[in-house]
Amino acid sequence: MKNNKKIIIFIIVALAFSLAGCAGSEQKEKYQENLKSGNESSSDENIPGRYNAQGKIIKIDQDGIHVQEGENVNTYKVDQARSSNFFLGEYVGINQLEGGTFDAVSDQYYDYTQRKTQDGVDIKRVTATVGEVGEDFITAITEMGDLKLKYPEGFNLKEGDQFIADYVEDNNGNELLSFYDETSKINATVREISRDTNGMLRVYGVSDDNREYDIKVNSETITNFAHSTLKEGDQITVYPEKTDGSVPASVDAKLIVKKSE
Repeated sequence: MKNNKKIIIFIIVALAFSLAGCAGSEQKEKYQENLKSGNESSSDENIPGRYNAQGKIIKIDQDGIHVQEGENVNTYKVDQARSSNFFLGEYVGINQLEGGTFDAVSDQYYDYTQRKTQDGVDIKRVTATVGEVGEDFITAITEMGDLKLKYPEGFNLKEGDQFIADYVEDNNGNELLSFYDETSKINATVREISRDTNGMLRVYGVSDDNREYDIKVNSETITNFAHSTLKEGDQITVYPEKTDGSVPASVDAKLIVKKSE
């Protein structure tokens, strides 16, 4: 009889451990499933990459940092000593502090090499030669074949010119968003970096033929790097929106590509 009681007790204990193990396993699977889908508990507010807001700086003034988030622009009161670490056009994460103020950090999760439109559509980039130029389209000749693109406003290249095209694919045809003339590009070494009173990045660069350039990087300049990571000695290729003949030459940069180390 005693042996039977021991057997029964053993079975109950074993069942209890088994049920606990199943429950634990279910919880673990549910947690892992949440991680995959991005549905972590709201208590995990300090997980890296979790910001109250994220976006591109388009203005810095006495009111704070003005951040473009999708189609909206919001202003965050950030301490001036803190905001002076960032530049127009840089992507930041915003965290709320006590007292209605905010902190800004460089958004290390934003990929400057992968761009999207405000609607979330991937922006593709290709190096091409101008082919046919029609009334409302151009043909870009690429290594992967010809690409027909809707004629963009301000397109001033002619047949045979080499250029870089940023475009989006659309059901009604490919749309050319931006273009960069290969003959206008400037290869330079960064000699000095400064920040003007409006928060714009200014780069003093010297080309291989010793020409000097004052390169202005505004909020619309496209880069493949976070502005605050640029340093003296970096090799960059600049595609200008416009430039002048002064010394150093003043350059409004349209695209800047930092060469890999």
